[in-house]
Amino acid sequence: MMNAQAISRQARLREISSALVIARRSASALPSFPGELPDSFDDAYAIQQLSRESWEDEVAGWKVGGVPPDFIDTFGETHLVGPIFAKSVKYVGPGESVDMPVFARAFGAIEPEFIVQLGETLAHDRLFIGAEIASSPLPAINDIGPIAVISDFGNNNGMIIGPEIVGWREHTVAPTLVACEIDDQQVGACEVRDVVGSVDQAIAFLLSHADRRRIEIPVGTYISTGAITGIHEAEAGASSRISFGDLGDFSLTLIEAPASQ
Repeated sequence: MMNAQAISRQARLREISSALVIARRSASALPSFPGELPDSFDDAYAIQQLSRESWEDEVAGWKVGGVPPDFIDTFGETHLVGPIFAKSVKYVGPGESVDMPVFARAFGAIEPEFIVQLGETLAHDRLFIGAEIASSPLPAINDIGPIAVISDFGNNNGMIIGPEIVGWREHTVAPTLVACEIDDQQVGACEVRDVVGSVDQAIAFLLSHADRRRIEIPVGTYISTGAITGIHEAEAGASSRISFGDLGDFSLTLIEAPASQ
């Protein structure tokens, strides 16, 4: 039986979760974090779980993101995770374009990433070029810090899965220059030299996190493995081209997220 303090904590976390979910469903910006900011990752993940359970969609994957250096000593974690829902996943072919929603008058960003789909064994894992669309009703979510990011679905609002990198484990992927343009201006570029190592690190972190928190990760789950060129803030109406060198490229346009998405 829970004591009064535990009941009060649970009620507080439910109120935060409810406010964040309502804001997402109504596509409404929030002026600040709803309620008192939790002081632990445990509480933030508890909020995330409550929100995930009330969201009317299936979890198709998870994003793995980095904890900003200024917060690592405080929380003792270098990475964080958030759910990616099936309706927010879009597929794009080589050179094609796709529309992706972000919250108006709030936070939106484009992040080129490698996307892995878990197979029955390591040999069956599939890898794609892609991107995470980060967006939250909280305009200052990243300034507030990782507690806010974790609480609000990891600051995720979509994932783009592009062309597959065939044989990525069997054949060494050459150093790959990843570049992101927004409205015809390059906003970030980075050469990735160890694709397998960086992807496997993200997989290991997610599986460890899921084991600690008793989250099922079935075969076929997608993992967005971390921003390669940075977090590139952008608003609805912006167009972007993302290039993974010889591995392919694709484009996207940010659109305003509708209510009840």
